Amino acid sequence: MAEGQKVVRVLMVDDNTEHINLCAEYLPKDEFQLEPAITAGEALEKLKGSGFDIIVLDYALPDMNGIELMKKIKPLGLRVPIIMVSAYDDPDLSYEAIKAGACDYVVKTFQYYEALKDRILENLDACRVR
Repeated sequence: MAEGQKVVRVLMVDDNTEHINLCAEYLPKDEFQLEPAITAGEALEKLKGSGFDIIVLDYALPDMNGIELMKKIKPLGLRVPIIMVSAYDDPDLSYEAIKAGACDYVVKTFQYYEALKDRILENLDACRVR
């Protein structure tokens, strides 16, 4: 990371702590600050203080799905890019997520973890333009 460049604050919303830990392994700690939220309710609470640069949001959460959560985030007026992630390789779900406001839809595969840093940085740039 270039000198003087700030750390990217990532809100990772996922009820699978193993997934969060894997993501943390692939995101350099000097470049990214990962803040986990296990439920949609916890994510909404953390977003009140905001300060996040991007949200990585799992579709399947215990208290509501990711698309429902995006609909609750929208009225907060936050201009934070959202990457929807899911184990489901479903074009209809992908379309629905993008339509609801996600910048990207990523299927969780092993390559997902390896490409996570690049996907976050790409979406930070692309979604700021919108």
